[in-house]
Amino acid sequence: MAAEDVPESLTIDEAYRAAFYMVLQYLEISRTPAPELELLAIYMWTDPARWGDWVNAVRRALSDGGLADADHEGRGHGRPGFPYRPRNVKP
Repeated sequence: MAAEDVPESLTIDEAYRAAFYMVLQYLEISRTPAPELELLAIYMWTDPARWGDWVNAVRRALSDGGLADADHEGRGHGRPGFPYRPRNVKP
């Protein structure tokens, strides 16, 4: 999908709102959204700690050496080195 009408960089506030709408979009299209994702959306909408957590996440993204790049081709799930192992998945 082309993104000619989208700027290449965002303010930290615009990026937060974009992340929120990404979560919301997934919830809207999923027939059975994961409860954890629903909790994430609620957290992003209501929790006073969310801004500090967001700023820390931005700092982490700026210092991770590109580990979590934007992979515009959608191949990201097969890349090695995913920084989190889901608790319900055995190695």
